[in-house]
Amino acid sequence: MVRVALHVGGNGVPQLLDGEAVVSGLFEQIRTRGGRVQLDLEAGGGEVDVAKLRAFMLGRPGVTFITPHNNDTAPITAALADVANHAILFDVSLGRGLAPEVWPAPLPAVRCGYAGNLGPEQLARALPRIYEAAGSTEFWIDMQERLRDPEDRFDMHAARNCLDIVGNDLTERPVMPPPRPRRRACELIDLVDSGLTREDGAERDFEMMLRQLVQATRDSLDPEVATLRRRAENLLLRKGTATALLQG
Repeated sequence: MVRVALHVGGNGVPQLLDGEAVVSGLFEQIRTRGGRVQLDLEAGGGEVDVAKLRAFMLGRPGVTFITPHNNDTAPITAALADVANHAILFDVSLGRGLAPEVWPAPLPAVRCGYAGNLGPEQLARALPRIYEAAGSTEFWIDMQERLRDPEDRFDMHAARNCLDIVGNDLTERPVMPPPRPRRRACELIDLVDSGLTREDGAERDFEMMLRQLVQATRDSLDPEVATLRRRAENLLLRKGTATALLQG
């Protein structure tokens, strides 16, 4: 039930692409558990065969692969632009844990994360600036050394502090759902029938049933039938398609 990840760096990246037994075994354990793999490519990626890297990712669509994005690795990012299971980590300090002066905006159609001197002491100040850079795009934040104690052990207390900081920020940052487009008043049922506009099949079947109900019961004097007819007309009116029906 625990989400897991694998970081592969240095010579481990070309070894993974070449099928070396140890790193490949670790990768398979991650793959079967639906984890993600971060490939800490060397600056410039000179030792990595980008074509082989691309083929490796495409052949394993169920795994999310993360590569660092900076000026040196930008060509690799460009080569992987259409790989759906590829994500990038913004780290302009090249792993040195330095915060950028300006957090970069996300790249189009690529999941992204942010790294750079993030931890319990810096996160509250950095998070609003990251939100400002990311806009409405979803992102994650990456922290490693800042979540470890002086003995290089994972610091649960520091991790909880970071979760509290993110949670407190979210309570002050209401997330509004995107506005749903309103149906135009002129979009009548005859436009649907003519094929000039389209609707979901089940929705249209239900609407046609309401129209048939109204037409079939128009001359009925039974009070219960009249009540049902008015409810159907009200539903069509709310949908914006009753005008043409009533006029007909």
